[in-house]
Amino acid sequence: MQTLSLPVARTLLLLSLLVSWPAFGEEQVEQDPGFPRWLALSARGGYLIPGGRMDGSAEPLHLYEVYKGLLAVIVEPTVRIGAHVELGPWIQLSHAQMRIRCSSGGVCPGSNLRFGLQGNYHWNPAGPIDLWSGVGLGYDTASFSIPGAEVTYSGPDVTLQAGFDKNFGGNFWAGLFVMGTGGQYDTLEVNLIRGSGRESLRERAFHLWIGLGFRVRVAVPEPANKT
Repeated sequence: MQTLSLPVARTLLLLSLLVSWPAFGEEQVEQDPGFPRWLALSARGGYLIPGGRMDGSAEPLHLYEVYKGLLAVIVEPTVRIGAHVELGPWIQLSHAQMRIRCSSGGVCPGSNLRFGLQGNYHWNPAGPIDLWSGVGLGYDTASFSIPGAEVTYSGPDVTLQAGFDKNFGGNFWAGLFVMGTGGQYDTLEVNLIRGSGRESLRERAFHLWIGLGFRVRVAVPEPANKT
């Protein structure tokens, strides 16, 4: 049997390594996906200012007469659809700063809860700064207590929002956002000491929330060669 000389064997081994190196590197990337590329987890913190009316009666209750504002936290997992579009649910938990007074010594307690679905478009997902805008469909529940009763207005709303996220390395992003929400309360519920009642509002009015704040986000950056 003929054997290869040492220099020839070394040359063949080197050529083999050079040819197989790209495939080896691709296999390593596929075996280590890390954080799922299709998933993003975000949290926002901001301040929302109220406007408009809570009902359309002859003597309406204005939203700004009840609330000074909301210190809000929004939690939003989203799923990537292609390179630019993300969809997912969101929930807003708020500390309500109240304006309506129960007595000369203090304001009435209150709360606000919102939740829904949203879709956002990312304009530059492969860049270091990712501009985004979107729309959200939600449901707003505004509650406050007065002596002897707890009052809750609830109804659907629509949110327009936009912002930017800056990549700070790896999968971590952070940025700012603005949002505007408009809607109508269509249900009024009143809980009294001796009972409770719930009715559909016949006279409805437009109300809004205007907010801004910051957002932190965990998401895999989109590769620059994808569209």
